This record gives sequence, structure tokens and C-alpha cells, in this order.
Amino acid sequence: MGSVLEAEEDAMRRATRIILLLLTLVPLAPPSAAAQVKAAAIGGGAGFMGGLAMTLSIVVARARLQGQYLDSPGDLIHWQTTPAIAGPAAGVLFGLAGEEVLRGSIIGSTSGMVVGAAAGAGLGWILSSEREWPWAGGVIGGGVGLALGGLTGAYMGWREQEDAKKKSAPPAIIELRFPL
Repeated sequence: MGSVLEAEEDAMRRATRIILLLLTLVPLAPPSAAAQVKAAAIGGGAGFMGGLAMTLSIVVARARLQGQYLDSPGDLIHWQTTPAIAGPAAGVLFGLAGEEVLRGSIIGSTSGMVVGAAAGAGLGWILSSEREWPWAGGVIGGGVGLALGGLTGAYMGWREQEDAKKKSAPPAIIELRFPL
């Protein structure tokens, strides 16, 4: 158990050093690159929060549907924590893809989580007489809605961004001159 904790602490130290190194380079970058780094950082932070919400949703789903509970923090080192890693990575990619993509993913995931939580809580209340099901359904539905809403919003933002690029292209001009 000690070697796992030491490995986690070592990985955390390494990640902290990399982040500090990247932060020292930000002021030296040109303004457009600094804006991209800012958008990527915002996306990474939002993705981290979304990843934690998704992980919680998976843990609750496994507990309620499969009877697999967390007995120790070591139980979190499993596939169910994948969203906690994939969320920030997706957020950074959405941030680098453009402002509309990032905005769409944040708005979509937030609204999807609210709608999914309400639907899940309602279904849990309707389908089961156990007291735990309304809140568990809300957590599970919130995670599903977050994933679907975030991906849908990012796609819609990307489409809007691509349409704006097509509209902003200057028209082709053909000019003929005759010397007289």
C-alpha cells in the first residue's frame, strides 16, 4: 500500500512541475497563443469538474445496480475513474478547438446534467419505493445528461464555428481589363 501512495505522490509532484513550467511560459507567448492556453485551461478545469461528476455517477450506478460499493480509496483505482482523466483531456481539446466549441460543451453539459438529474430523480421516484432511488437516479441521470449534453453542445458549437468560417470567406472576383 505504501508503494502505491509513493507512486501517486511522485506522479502528483511530476504533474505539478509540468504545470508550473507551462505557466512560466504563458507570458512569453504571443497574445493569440495566450488566449488559446487560457481557453484550454478553462476547458481543462470544466472537464475536471465534469469528470468528477461522471465518476460519482458511475460509482452510484455500480452501487445501486450491481451492489459493488467502495470499501476503501484503493477501490477508486479502476476503470470507473476514467472520466476523471478523460474529462480534463476533452475539456482541453474543446478549448483548443475554439471558443464556440468550448462554450457549447460547457452550456450543453451543464444543461444536460440538470435535465438528466431531474429525469433520473423522477424515474427513481416513480419506479421504486426505496428511499435511495430518487437521489441515486438523479446522480446517475445527471452523469448521463452531462456526457450527452457536453458532446452535443461541443458538436453544435463546432458546426456553428465552421459555418461562420464559410460565410466569412471572401467571394472570388474575376476581373478583365482591356487596354484601349
